[in-house]
Amino acid sequence: MKAFILLITALTFAIPHASSQQPEAAAQTPAWVQKFNTLPEETRKQYIGKFQEAERFFAQKRTLESLFSLLELEKIFDGNPGLYNLRGACYIEIRNIEKALENFEKALKLDPENLTVQFNLAEALYVSHDYAKALKAFTELLPHFKDTDKNGIIPLLQFKRYICARKLDNQPLAKELEGLYGPMDDTPYYYCIQAVMKYLRGDQEAAQEQVFSAFRIYQGTSALQAFTDAMTEAGILPSPYGQTVPNQPEKTGLEKSRS
Repeated sequence: MKAFILLITALTFAIPHASSQQPEAAAQTPAWVQKFNTLPEETRKQYIGKFQEAERFFAQKRTLESLFSLLELEKIFDGNPGLYNLRGACYIEIRNIEKALENFEKALKLDPENLTVQFNLAEALYVSHDYAKALKAFTELLPHFKDTDKNGIIPLLQFKRYICARKLDNQPLAKELEGLYGPMDDTPYYYCIQAVMKYLRGDQEAAQEQVFSAFRIYQGTSALQAFTDAMTEAGILPSPYGQTVPNQPEKTGLEKSRS
């Protein structure tokens, strides 16, 4: 089980020295990038290399190594929203949701228009079972993906909205979302909606058949994994690990190191 978290890989364009930028380009550059570009060029190159290493650690499930790398990076430059976004993703991975929320919120303060961070904050709210805030956050994200939804984010957002609606007993919204996609649409949405409906009615056999149908059609796709993880996070689909969210977050040894 794994929350669907997005990463920021936007530091590479910050290597050129600030003085080489035209005034118009500088005006469009985020404030944190402009500040980053005031660092010596060699420092910036080393920072970017170290940041990419932290991302690789995370991708390789070496979460604690990624966290320690981010701690060192923060000492060099603490204005990078990608740092706090990646740290939030690490804390999601080890199920310390409170720390994840704290870091995603810090990233959003540095880059309020960043959709990646907005999505991750919504996801952290969902994982923490704060369904009212998660529903609001997912709903606010929808318009931003309407014209550029190349990765199937909209069906996933709508599915998470559906689960939030069911958890909040918002029957009108749930009813509206149940018919949003059909079995011929290129998304596991329909089968997963049917599965949730049947699980919540107590018909586990019929629910499992819908999940199996989704697996037969979308087996091995990241889309299906995101949908089934959403059900597991909400306690609807049984977790293969025996529980949905551990009662206590894993200790990292870093909690007291942060100022």
